[in-house]
Amino acid sequence: MERKTKNCTIRELARYVGLSTCTVSKVLNSPDAGLSIPESTRLKVREAAKKLNYVPNVNAQRFFKRRSFVIGLLVPPQEEMGHNAFHDTHFVDILSGIEQALSTTSYNLLLLFNRPEYKLENRYEGMFSSGFLDGLLIWGAHRSEEYWKELVEVTGPRIFLTSTPDFREDEPLHYVASDYGQSADGIAGRLKAAGCRRFCWLAGKPDTSIIPQLAAGMARAGVTVEESAIRYSDYTEADGERLAAELLQDGRFDALVATAPQLARGAGRYVETHKLPVRIGCFDGQRGTRSKTDHFISALTNDFEIGSVAITRLLALIEGKTQHVQVRIPVDFA
Repeated sequence: MERKTKNCTIRELARYVGLSTCTVSKVLNSPDAGLSIPESTRLKVREAAKKLNYVPNVNAQRFFKRRSFVIGLLVPPQEEMGHNAFHDTHFVDILSGIEQALSTTSYNLLLLFNRPEYKLENRYEGMFSSGFLDGLLIWGAHRSEEYWKELVEVTGPRIFLTSTPDFREDEPLHYVASDYGQSADGIAGRLKAAGCRRFCWLAGKPDTSIIPQLAAGMARAGVTVEESAIRYSDYTEADGERLAAELLQDGRFDALVATAPQLARGAGRYVETHKLPVRIGCFDGQRGTRSKTDHFISALTNDFEIGSVAITRLLALIEGKTQHVQVRIPVDFA
């Protein structure tokens, strides 16, 4: 069996090629700075590094660059969501956008699960203070959780994805999310244009920041849904069908809006089975998961762009190029 060659240091590599350690470092660690060095010299250094099995000293890089080049992605644990994060197609598309944006950088992604015991020991503040993380992306935050306020106050650059905790407009909370106000305004406006006047709402879970955004968007379209006409639940088709039956059985409403496509599908099944004159709209959907049997109008989120923009803006925070990130990504309609 061939024995692996011992790693060489940057000083040994510099002596081997007859150049200064500064020049060798520019070629290997600073592509932009290395452009001022002749291509033949850069090729010589890279070939020698491969031959001598040169491996960069990660700790030294972190010390000199003041960077770990690690970004954390914090998601809820399985027991909180009722399923694993990869079951959620919004999350998967966001992750795809993150991957593409990171592919042109030197940063790596670390997936973290926000378990209750980690919150108690404030594990993520420690990751920042120790220099282990340069930045943090947070997906799946709830409105009422006080933990996020502590995280926002004591840690480094972080951006919430899609949903946020409750906050005042003057607080330094950064986010990249779909424009759910535009979504609700567009869906409610389209239903009104079709002649609908009496609305009910399958709102999903109440402890999420998109609920007040959706209510505000409908209000811009001139639609206000009374609390008695709102039902909260899990995002399942069974709940959609059951709660639609509860709301629509007495004929009071001619429009039903749903926060999630699963709720809209369940409600649509009830409406079609009972041949009710009720139109359905959905505030949150994806082009890739829309079914041929989805006969309701829907907003379509661009989750890939959320992930991509989040990385771009987080790196700008890390590098001090911006101090404020509050981005709402426009939706489409189908």
